[in-house]
Amino acid sequence: MVRVWRVPFGYLILIWRAQQRWFAYRPVTDLRRVYEILARRGVPKNLTREALSRANPAEARAHHLD
Repeated sequence: MVRVWRVPFGYLILIWRAQQRWFAYRPVTDLRRVYEILARRGVPKNLTREALSRANPAEARAHHLD
């Protein structure tokens, strides 16, 4: 499970998988940076795209991350 929420000054990221549990707050305002963080953590692209589309649909569409 991967969840990304937009919070007042950035994004809140939660990765919950069998072998990996990770929670972070990133004060970045660009969804592309969140995409890069999730890619470095080894999250599959289909889960990443779904989480980013839920967090900020307009920006995900603008950056072709949906």
